Amino acid sequence: MSGRIPLPPYPNGWYCVALSDELAPGQVLARRQFGQELVIFRTESGRVGVADAYCPHIGAHLGHGGTIEGETLQCPFHGWRFEAGGRCVEMPYGGRIPPKARLGSLPVREQNGVVLAFRDSEGREPAWEMPLFDDSAWSPCIHRTWEVETHPQEVLENSADCAHFRFVHGTHMVRPIEGPTAEGPIYRTRLVSDPELLSPEWRLPDDGSIMDQEAMCHGPGLVMAITTTRGSGVTGIARLYVTPIDGERSHLRGVCNLVELDDPRRTDAVAAEMSKLVFEQWENDIPIWEHKRYRPDPALNDSDAPFVAFRRWVKQFYPESPGAA
Repeated sequence: MSGRIPLPPYPNGWYCVALSDELAPGQVLARRQFGQELVIFRTESGRVGVADAYCPHIGAHLGHGGTIEGETLQCPFHGWRFEAGGRCVEMPYGGRIPPKARLGSLPVREQNGVVLAFRDSEGREPAWEMPLFDDSAWSPCIHRTWEVETHPQEVLENSADCAHFRFVHGTHMVRPIEGPTAEGPIYRTRLVSDPELLSPEWRLPDDGSIMDQEAMCHGPGLVMAITTTRGSGVTGIARLYVTPIDGERSHLRGVCNLVELDDPRRTDAVAAEMSKLVFEQWENDIPIWEHKRYRPDPALNDSDAPFVAFRRWVKQFYPESPGAA
């Protein structure tokens, strides 16, 4: 990463590399993630593959002219075909398929409207999974994507920052009522609005909008919150996936859903309004993320204890490096 954020650029973990509705059967996407060129494709039966973009034969970029033929990705240069796991399974000429005719591929999961790929600095298989949600209980996904000059840890660290809600998002300050707790790849805390945490001159008027929230990070690639505004009967889930592009930039993919209400039309209307507000709040964060400097040894006050717990937890995802947090 740059001198502004002296962290290893690619923590180990699951990352969102595409939204499900970006990838129709037979479609091929070219993406740059983790400092490398990737190809993301869906076979005719719907299986998704995420692999090195360059053909192991003569090096054609499979994301530019590659096509789906049945359950294989066909190279545009010589017609070699690769299955979703990266193995070459067919050549239109020649005899035995060379042992080296294999695309480097990443473990893939598709769930809850996103395509996830597992990236590990040592090529290890995933030892944990991302959370699954009951799609039948939630409204359809509403999503938005940004490209931001920041690092995944800087985005996830917002989950430990109780004070910024008032100053960045214009809402009441919040405080932990449970946690934070760290259990393997999951960092979790329960929060509640508490206007009286601030000095009186900084408090917002009491508008009755007290928020109960469970905030979670799942590895280095997802920060999410399940939020209920008291008295509203409305519960929403906001997921923000952050995926490093290279040492300077990351993709953010925000996804919002609402617990289904009794009236489908009201569900749609409330979900649209909620997602608009959530996206605006994330967009308020972007100028901070793009211009702040990462402080390895920040000057914390006595209400900033969650930062310590968060940074202790996130260290597990970094390869051994002098630059690790």
